[in-house]
Amino acid sequence: MCRKDISALRESLKSAHRRIDENSRVIEGIHEIASNVKTLAIQVKHLADTTTGSIEELKNGLRRQGERLGALESEPGNKWKSVSLQAVLAAVAAAAGMVVGRLIDN
Repeated sequence: MCRKDISALRESLKSAHRRIDENSRVIEGIHEIASNVKTLAIQVKHLADTTTGSIEELKNGLRRQGERLGALESEPGNKWKSVSLQAVLAAVAAAAGMVVGRLIDN
């Protein structure tokens, strides 16, 4: 083999080593990106799970609040019904008392 061929082979070998080194750096970068993506996926899943739980808690809280608000809104009506019933009962008792009183006086 002549000197020129050996020199060309050496240059080709150096070039191949440089490409191999560059490919190694690229592969390391890809592995780092893959690791970061995996970590990000875990964090997103955790966030989704937490958010889902929070939404359910919020729905339950709103339902309970609606029930309490409904009870508060119906309270004045219930009180009015109670007062009306007591007034009617008082009037009936007074009328009955008057009837009984007249029966006794006679």
